Amino acid sequence: MSLREMLADFAGQIAVATSDAPDEYPEWSDGYEAHMADIKGLWAAIRPQLKRDLEQAEFIDGKLLEMFAAFDAGEKDKGQKAAWMLYNAEVSKLQ
Repeated sequence: MSLREMLADFAGQIAVATSDAPDEYPEWSDGYEAHMADIKGLWAAIRPQLKRDLEQAEFIDGKLLEMFAAFDAGEKDKGQKAAWMLYNAEVSKLQ
């Protein structure tokens, strides 16, 4: 999968986190744990490939940590706010 494709998938996964995470996933989905694992896996594959937007990547690192910590602590609104900040950062345009 190309970097562009991974970035598009990552943006899509973040978009889902803005509304469904951590407890409103449809029955047919794999659920919260699988979704968060997908986000972590995609970012782990994307991060080393970024060459230009290194400051933006650091921002994303921090927001991901904030989002995961908030969801894990049961702070849904805080986690979704961090997800919205990531989504609005236009992650699909990173280079």
